[in-house]
Amino acid sequence: MHSRTRITSVIGPVHLPDDATIAARLRTMAEAGPHTRLGLRPSAHDNRWTFDPESCAPEVVRLDPPTSPMELLDSASQVSQVSREDRPTTVTVAGNYLRTDHNHGLGEVALTLMMNEVILGMIDPADPRVWQPSRASRSGITTAALRTYGSDPRRAWALRRSLDRTPRPVPSGPVEPWTPDRTAAVVTTDPDTVRSLRTWRDQNLPSVSMYALTASVLHRALADAGLTINPVATVTLDARRYLPAGRVPLGNFVSGLEFDLGANPTPSRINEVTSDAVAAGRPVANLALNTMRTRIGLRINNSGAYPISRPQDPQAQLLFSSIGPVPRQNQVPWLAGASPFYSAHNDPVGPEGITLTWAIVEGAVATTASFHGNVFPQAAVTAALECAATDPFAFLSSVN
Repeated sequence: MHSRTRITSVIGPVHLPDDATIAARLRTMAEAGPHTRLGLRPSAHDNRWTFDPESCAPEVVRLDPPTSPMELLDSASQVSQVSREDRPTTVTVAGNYLRTDHNHGLGEVALTLMMNEVILGMIDPADPRVWQPSRASRSGITTAALRTYGSDPRRAWALRRSLDRTPRPVPSGPVEPWTPDRTAAVVTTDPDTVRSLRTWRDQNLPSVSMYALTASVLHRALADAGLTINPVATVTLDARRYLPAGRVPLGNFVSGLEFDLGANPTPSRINEVTSDAVAAGRPVANLALNTMRTRIGLRINNSGAYPISRPQDPQAQLLFSSIGPVPRQNQVPWLAGASPFYSAHNDPVGPEGITLTWAIVEGAVATTASFHGNVFPQAAVTAALECAATDPFAFLSSVN
């Protein structure tokens, strides 16, 4: 479903091994089996992928140290305009920064984090116990669906009610020619502000998740910066929660659900719709439906190519995605005295897409906006994220 797009991550500054060690660790990971995803050759044209760890092993590239880690994201954006099936994964070392860039069809954040841990020596890819959760049988959509709806048939009725409220697409106006221009903006909310925001949440909206609070602030900040926001936004939810304990597939297992949030959504509104969707099992149903649509599209030779036009008056289609705390970050060999940087940069969905991804690193929240710079000005998006990061309370004065 995602094999025409890329995912890029940048982490640093960290102590990195030499290139040969990195290549050897990744080769060991690829050779461990197709469940590690690295040895697969992805294709956007069929679902019978080949396992060829020798030719698909990640390429290791070395660049000069960047003056800013944003340089690595900007240069990766140029390389990732085309989803390269011949080189599914590329690893770049630039000074004390590490960049991974892989075909989204191989997997999402779970795979990205696992690659980082292997490269940095936090886990041993030769240890078969490392891959047990990802190679476990009964880890697919069918298992998740049976556990979700078989354990509580009432969820099926709740799912139907939830689907009845799914927003319908609205036709766009005049269009103009367009080509992709993958762009990123990254900001960090310092640990003190994060703690203050969590305290504010506990005092004012104790039943609301920090996910909903963060999404509401970002939504309002982008609108305040002058962007026209589509009232229908996408919220990504990890479907691994519906699998048995110890099952962690490294392939794509996250579902994007659309909700009509309105022009000025409150944290309570976002929390309500996402909580209802999770309780009804909508992430599993959505994954199954999208998989079926993809298979049908392959059979009728649906190319799924990127659009060649965009609306003249674009409406930002926001997609919210939270990584949460980066796993085992206390084991990351951070460079002493430097501020940790982490960014996960996904290809935006369509010309009007703005994907907002955030992760917690060393108590700070790193937020990345992925979008097309020829549709939305990078300066405007960056300014919005900076306002949200430095003074999130300015966007919470009217919540209820």
